[in-house]
Amino acid sequence: MAKITQYIFIKFFACFFVLFFLLIPVSKNYAQKTHPHILVNSQDKVGILNKIDQEIWAKKVFDSMLKEVAPYVERHKTDPEWILSRYLMNRVPGKRYTEFYSDNDGTALINYGGDAPFPTVRVSPHKRSPITKDGYSYRMPTIDELLPYDTSMVMNLQSNAPGNAWEKIDPQSFVESINAQINRLVLDASIIYWLTGKEEYAFFAADLLSQWARGAFYQNPIEGPGRTGFLSIQTLGDGRYEPMILAYDFLYDFLRQKKYETKYYEVVFEKIAHTMTFRGYWNNNWFAAQTPAMIFSALSLEDEKVRDTYLNYYLNKDTISGAYGHLALPSVVKKWLTPDGHWKEPGGYHNYPISSLLVSAMAMEKNGYPVYKQFPALFDASYVMLKYSFPNLTASSYGDTGTPTQSPACLEMGILMAKKHQFKILDQLTASMNVLIDNKRYSRDESGYLGLLCFLPELPQKAEVRYTWPRSGTLDFAKLFLQRNGTDRNYGLMYVVQGATYNHNHANGMSMELYGAGNVMGIDPGKGLTYEAPMHVNYYAQWAAHNTVAAGARSSSVPYFRGGGGTKPMGQIELAAMEPRAEKEAMSAFCSFTDTRYTDISTKTEQQRTMAIIRTSDTSGYYIDIYRSAHPESNEYIYHNIGNDLKFFSFDRKPVSTNPATFPLNKDPFDPPGFRNIKDYQSTGENGNGLIALFSLKEDSVKERFMQVLLPGEKEREYYTGKAPASGTAPHAYRNMPTPVLISRQQGEAWTRPFIAVYDPFIGVSNYNVEKVELIERSNTGSLTALKVSNKDQSEQLIFQSLDNEKTILSPKRNDWEFKGNFGVIGLKGNALTYLYIGEGTDLSYKGYSLKAKEPQSSANLEVNGNKLLISCNNEVSVGIAGSTMKKVILKSGAMSKELNVLRTKDGIQFVVPPVMNGNLLMD
Repeated sequence: MAKITQYIFIKFFACFFVLFFLLIPVSKNYAQKTHPHILVNSQDKVGILNKIDQEIWAKKVFDSMLKEVAPYVERHKTDPEWILSRYLMNRVPGKRYTEFYSDNDGTALINYGGDAPFPTVRVSPHKRSPITKDGYSYRMPTIDELLPYDTSMVMNLQSNAPGNAWEKIDPQSFVESINAQINRLVLDASIIYWLTGKEEYAFFAADLLSQWARGAFYQNPIEGPGRTGFLSIQTLGDGRYEPMILAYDFLYDFLRQKKYETKYYEVVFEKIAHTMTFRGYWNNNWFAAQTPAMIFSALSLEDEKVRDTYLNYYLNKDTISGAYGHLALPSVVKKWLTPDGHWKEPGGYHNYPISSLLVSAMAMEKNGYPVYKQFPALFDASYVMLKYSFPNLTASSYGDTGTPTQSPACLEMGILMAKKHQFKILDQLTASMNVLIDNKRYSRDESGYLGLLCFLPELPQKAEVRYTWPRSGTLDFAKLFLQRNGTDRNYGLMYVVQGATYNHNHANGMSMELYGAGNVMGIDPGKGLTYEAPMHVNYYAQWAAHNTVAAGARSSSVPYFRGGGGTKPMGQIELAAMEPRAEKEAMSAFCSFTDTRYTDISTKTEQQRTMAIIRTSDTSGYYIDIYRSAHPESNEYIYHNIGNDLKFFSFDRKPVSTNPATFPLNKDPFDPPGFRNIKDYQSTGENGNGLIALFSLKEDSVKERFMQVLLPGEKEREYYTGKAPASGTAPHAYRNMPTPVLISRQQGEAWTRPFIAVYDPFIGVSNYNVEKVELIERSNTGSLTALKVSNKDQSEQLIFQSLDNEKTILSPKRNDWEFKGNFGVIGLKGNALTYLYIGEGTDLSYKGYSLKAKEPQSSANLEVNGNKLLISCNNEVSVGIAGSTMKKVILKSGAMSKELNVLRTKDGIQFVVPPVMNGNLLMD
């Protein structure tokens, strides 16, 4: 007891001292003397009851909570020890531990000490959940399956491996997960009591809460590095006990009326607040994710000076000490949020810290602190994930993350606060929510206790405001660049190119993802079972798991990744050209592209990748991928696509046979990219003729989905198929299946012989769009790629990609086409021109029609439909029409109408068009 008193005195003195140095004084509006007050107060009860009575979704939430907890409450009336005995505590006299010691890494407990007069709360002995020797997980037992008064350090757990065997093992982080299940029952019961006055729910919750607080009172935070927590081996795990803090708020008066001992709570809450404030990492999402425990516990403190000190750490004062501590909101916005509100880690990590920051800010608002008004960036963060989503509303899975989506809870909190402060962003937030609801990605009856207590009864609406996706985007911290064309779930197109060194990245070079036919087809696989699992370390985090190019079969991070969730140093890709640039208007309704460059730091190999979308109709389109890699020994182009199988066909669509093969792994060092984890290799042998790779998805018996990949031939090139490990980011039908993979291996350099792939997703057998791909100019292959793509609808596109945008390239016939720029497309239908597109260049012409710009890196698109011309350009551009005798050209765009000067040439006419979007050129 003396140690606890000393602990509180030291922490109180430190907090009191810091109070003199705070940047912004705490608001004086805190006047909550009644309970509850953290998320709701007594004045809210009538509104919540009306919500339950009048709103179907709220009634469903309440009924679901009631259904879950009622059986336990009913049993508790006659057998209170049943649930109390299932809570994992240190119960054996002499082993009611108060001191806990971790290893040097903060990974596992290695020792225990002390003995309390009452049982103390068990601390998870390891930061990870248990896995089998073969890498399978275990099923966590339900509450009903738990042994009463279990004091063993092992549990009988059932494996998820084939056979589902039972095994007595260390439950590791299951300890806090099991207690968390009961904690949630405690919170639900306390809310039901507050709303209905039914005391049996209060007794159930109060008995568990009292047992927990009494034990935690005697415990001290774990002795170990700053990542270790109070009741969890890691501070993040202490978030499992947030429900207990909130439950206390609802049971505050009941505990005192029924003479429960309440001396424990102030001490316990101060320990939680202090641990959350000064421990945990500040240089990733960790500190933000533990903010609710910090704020809820601080708001629960009776001592106003101590309470205000902790709240000031949230509002104003960073607590950095080496790698550990907490960042206040000003630092959060500056360091961790992009200008549009994306958390600066992979998308799968956005919702965790952001939702934690939002709910903490919402609690502060309830207690008189206008946090959202002071930090409007929180509103941007609440809905930004939708902006980076594919047409099926999942976002890119780059890095060691799962499949991210826009969080409806974040949106709900943003809407609530925007309405409170009457911010104009409310319209965009509700429009974003409508996207989720209309696409059946969210139902408000899934919002749980937070929705029941806090969310608006009805969402505000403005029928004229609709959410619109930008055509392009970028996340600079991850060097991620996206292009999209169309948002229809089945026919929308979108790709992502990404690669950089940042927290939770993967070593993947210039990796890409592709969307098509209703799914993210070309998938990034996410992470392994844990950050330390061998398959994660040796495959998921490495080149072979991604849609990229390995250099010499030996690309890797430097130093080589050995496990963990941090950075894998791989350098970063750089953007050379892009149209449209992020969030700028697109020049063309049909075309867009990115050109990225990268130096593989492990092999010093120079690489370049151009990706493009070519739309051919509202329901069809394809991707171009041109990848150069200069390693002199070999280069391996890798592409994974979800599906049931992969087959090869020749360009005349006859099957191409393959034979079992051994993929040539690098020996020294041994296979750093992880190719050895791909199984059942088959090879075509050397194939210089090119082929079609067809991926099939057969979960839908009515309309099968496909991705065909057309690969022009090249000498000394060999194609492999294989079965890659399962992709946890795949749709459920494919999540536990091997992922079909295509590897195109170039013996020798692939710079003058770049990898070229045309990706054509489609629905239904034989409904492919692209029929043929051919190279049309081979004299400048070191700097120019020129392709002709022929489609079923009789359209053709001549596609140009150049590394030297100052060099003019002429067609072999000298009179067909001329190109100077980064990227260009000539659209044809029956040999008639339909459009000219320049992506960051200055010159493109085809048989009498030309676009020429003086400014470098100009972009323009000219659509031709008989005598009707439609033009978009971001700089002044000269339009030439051979053979034309027109005397007058009028440019019209919206309300603007301007006559252009027409210059006669020996071939026809020329006129200069100023920057314009969708300008009609009327000719007379």
